[in-house]
Amino acid sequence: MSNKILIGIIVILLMVGGAIVLTSSSVTKSKPGPVTPTTTAPATATPTKPLVEHTAVIATKDTFSPGTITVKAGAKVVWTNKSGGTLTVNSDAHPTHVAYPPLNLGAFPDGASVQLTFDKPGKYAYHNHLNPSMRGTVIVE
Repeated sequence: MSNKILIGIIVILLMVGGAIVLTSSSVTKSKPGPVTPTTTAPATATPTKPLVEHTAVIATKDTFSPGTITVKAGAKVVWTNKSGGTLTVNSDAHPTHVAYPPLNLGAFPDGASVQLTFDKPGKYAYHNHLNPSMRGTVIVE
């Protein structure tokens, strides 16, 4: 009888152990349920003011347009050449270009651009050295 009790206990232990293994493996290997998409409110963009303003000047065959611009100190001015040829942006006075040397941006081909950031208030006259009648002015406040 003791063999029967021993075999009964082993059978019970095997059944309990098997139940534990089956239960734990069904939990870890169960298929995930359907995925429910969640929506998140889009982030609200905070408008920021650019650190440097940008002002465009277009250079055509005979003019800078606009001819006179007014910008704040720290603003960047970009000259784009749409003249069909090479031109320059140079500080007055022609031909010495000594009024404001940083404005001596030199020659640049059609389709190219040059730029300068104006840090100090003032009135800065410039011209195309290759066509001195082509003039412009930057007023910095």
